Order: sequence, then C-alpha cells, then structure tokens
Amino acid sequence: MRNARSFFMLSLLASCAGCTSQAPAPHDLSAEQRPGMLTRLGDDMRRNGDTSGAVNLYRAASQAEPPDGAPLGRMGDAFLDMNDPARAEQAFRGQLVIDPGNTAAERGLALALLAQGRAAEALPSLQKLADGSSDLRLLRAEGTALDMVGQAPQAQAVYRQALRLAPIDADLHGNLALSLALSGDRAEALNEMQAAVASPTPDPRQETNAVLVLALTGNASAAEARGDATIGAAATQILLARAQQALAGSDARQRAAAIGVLTSNTAQPPPVGSTLLPAAVIALPAVVQAAGSPPQPTSPSSSPTPIDRPTPGMHLASP
Repeated sequence: MRNARSFFMLSLLASCAGCTSQAPAPHDLSAEQRPGMLTRLGDDMRRNGDTSGAVNLYRAASQAEPPDGAPLGRMGDAFLDMNDPARAEQAFRGQLVIDPGNTAAERGLALALLAQGRAAEALPSLQKLADGSSDLRLLRAEGTALDMVGQAPQAQAVYRQALRLAPIDADLHGNLALSLALSGDRAEALNEMQAAVASPTPDPRQETNAVLVLALTGNASAAEARGDATIGAAATQILLARAQQALAGSDARQRAAAIGVLTSNTAQPPPVGSTLLPAAVIALPAVVQAAGSPPQPTSPSSSPTPIDRPTPGMHLASP
C-alpha cells in the first residue's frame, strides 16, 4: 500500500512543470530511490510555494524502509513555514530518533519549542548551537528565549553580538528595542527602534514593534498616533492594552509574556493586524522621560526625526 501510494504520487508529479526536468519514470526507480525522489519533488513544490503539498511528499518519503531522517527534517522546516510548530516539533524529534545528534534537527526542534512559548526548554540547545555561530536566526532565537525567561541583559548582549555581524538588520534592532523597553532603558530603546524602522533594508513588521516600544517607554500618545497611521486603530488598541499589561508586570518574564515576545513561526498570540494602510509618518520622539520616572503619555516631539518608509505589516520579536 505504501509503495503504491508513492508510485501514484510520482506518476502525478514526475512530469510536473517546474518540479523536475529530468525525473526518471516511476517504473525505473528502485525502492531505495523512491524516498529521495519524493523528497526532491517535495523540495521543488516547497520552493514553488506549495508547502502543504510538499509535506505530503515528505510524509510519504519518511515511510520508507529503512527509515531516513532527512524527509522528517524537511517536513519540520515546512511545518515551521506553515506556523505549525507543534507538528514541526514532532517531525524534528522523529528525525533525531533516526539520526541522533543531527545539528539541523536540534536547531529545528529548538525553534519549534520557542515558537510554542517553551523558551526554557529551547534555551539550552539554542545557547549550544549559537555559541560562536554567525547564524543570525539562531542568535535572534537565543535572544528571544533569554527575554522570555526574564534574562533581558543577556538577551541584549546576544542582539548586540548579532548586530556586529549585521549592523543594519531591522529585526535585530527591533528585538533589541523591545528588550530595552521592557527592561526600562527608554532612551536606548527609542534609538534602537529608530534604527529598525529607518534601516536601509527595512522590515515592514517593525511598525508594530514601534507602537509597542513607544507605549512601553511612556509615549502613549505618540504610540496611538503612529499606530493609527500605520497599522490601524483596532490593531493599535490591542498593542496599547498589551503594553499596559506589560508595564504592570512584576518581573521581566511577565512583561515579556504580556506583549507576546514569541517567534514569527507561531500563530500565538493572535495577529494584531494584517495588511496595514500606508499613511503619514509620525516619527519616534526625540526626547524621552528620564529613566526610572513613571510612564506618562507624551506627544510626539515637535522636531521629529523623519522616517522615510512607512510600510505595511505586523511583527513581534522573532528569530
């Protein structure tokens, strides 16, 4: 039955335009060759945007005898792309049963755990894998995990380390800005957020971070005005409520949880916006309150620093 299903899939896909130009005919494939062909076809489908179709092929390839861990790893990556970290976790765990110590599977498992908010479980692997690494996604994930477990200074050190490798990375500047805002370093948080939204390689999702950072640093009026202009009033009110909950948190972990410091590979917390309307830009305030003073709503600075690219999107801290 399993071989018949694989043959059926190959019969459908061997002639698929854009899938493979030199696919052997199904009857020419041995039992040992079929899993590799299914995996390659799945890779082609994933590159062409059919991630769910790719998962079906990886699943079929993973059922071969003897078992091969590679299709399970590909399946895990595809599930992360689909914002399904629970299934990604199981796929990577299956790969590690077949191939213990596979670093790609360990990395995928750590990202899947983090995407489910299980930072304490993910952190040891992330720290081991990120040690000496130049992989920006790993470093972002390590920093996010550290923030989620309440270790903001260590998280900020990781973000700064990554920024030495990629000094204009908008995501890293945005993550660092959120971490600084959560730990009470208001002036530096605004500086980093300005760097995120003004990056020459902009990430449109940073507009969501900008609203959060403004609210967390006591600039509620500016946060509301900026959010209304870029992500819409409804999404802005959700973010302002999260920021207020974070400010009321008794420790760093509670504050991070309140604003939803999770990865982009998770559907939780629910998205606060979808396509955001471009509008006039409201710059980040140039003047902030003294550190340690109680958060108070402020108006945007009368002499703002312009931001060139108001762009649509939504973002929470992500690896």
